[in-house]
Amino acid sequence: MKKVFTKRDTNIVKGIAILFLMFHHCFLSPSRYKGLEVIFAPFTENQANYIASFMKICVGMFVFLTAYGITVSIKNKYNTLEISNQDFVNYTMHRFINLYSGWIFVFVLCEIFCMIYSGLPGEVYGQNLQGVIYFILDGMGLANLFGTPTLVSTWWYMSLAITLIICLPVLIKIYSKIGFLSVSVLFVILCRQFNMTDSSLIHWMPAVLLGIVCADKNLLVRMSNFQIIKSSPVFNKIVKLGIDIVIILALIKFRQSGVSAVLFEIKDGFIPFFIIYFSYEFLCGIKYLNSILMIIGKYSMNIFLIHTIIRATYFRKFIYGFRYAPLIVLVLLGISLIISVCIEMLKKYTGYYKLTSKIKERVMQKINLTEKGM
Repeated sequence: MKKVFTKRDTNIVKGIAILFLMFHHCFLSPSRYKGLEVIFAPFTENQANYIASFMKICVGMFVFLTAYGITVSIKNKYNTLEISNQDFVNYTMHRFINLYSGWIFVFVLCEIFCMIYSGLPGEVYGQNLQGVIYFILDGMGLANLFGTPTLVSTWWYMSLAITLIICLPVLIKIYSKIGFLSVSVLFVILCRQFNMTDSSLIHWMPAVLLGIVCADKNLLVRMSNFQIIKSSPVFNKIVKLGIDIVIILALIKFRQSGVSAVLFEIKDGFIPFFIIYFSYEFLCGIKYLNSILMIIGKYSMNIFLIHTIIRATYFRKFIYGFRYAPLIVLVLLGISLIISVCIEMLKKYTGYYKLTSKIKERVMQKINLTEKGM
């Protein structure tokens, strides 16, 4: 019987989400590979585009895992979710520095590469004072939040990731006070009453709330351990697999329909959660496959940050030149993974890890000293 959703499980699911992301970005529409021959057999082009569109749930999966991980981490560290405001500030700053230190290193490398290769940053931001401001906002991960230019279109997620880290302590505190049901009902009413459904943060909030409650109540493990047929574990697994596949097919149909735009709580909240549960129960235990997915998940942030430059900005013809859809995804993933490993090695041998560790330590000391002096 499974007891916890481990860090290893998280990385395996992140690996699956990265594969979804790759397929989504490569084949979302024919414009992505216009003028190039792509073979989708045994699927048709329309079917591949349809599947790629569904795989945008990778965003919801990452959002869910972020909320889940932060909630579990807080609960493990403090043995409760009802912690002091100062502890929340300390924990939030700790997570923020971890996120930002990983992001800014890759951001600077990409800017340098693009400047040397084609002078792209100057074209994107402009070469005046306004361009400098745009560059700084992009480096802070806030370009999408302010609606300013970004070097890489898929970096919009950084604004969401930063906003989530800042907002999650508040959401966890509210959840700990009034519970999941009350928070959910309040959210559904307020976001529609004030017409906030177009907001990026609001749109992904259902995935956040599900991540929090699943972490608090250990729901992923409980769902995985649930037995329909108690007399036969093997038959129970087969029955659950059949039922879950039917549910997933229905969810795919629902998400790609017009109704899902109205019920975004299911579209990009419940569906990513259910795919994560399915992955946890039926894929995380597959030998060798789980090891490969875990490695991909371990480097998921770097892969996310750099893959668009490879796929769309500079090497589009090379990537799509492999013609077969699965091979295109695998080549893009392989190159992105190799570069990601090299980036982490560069961080290690340049002393970047030690530098960020010292910065984090000093920032945390400053925050604690400020609190004591108040």
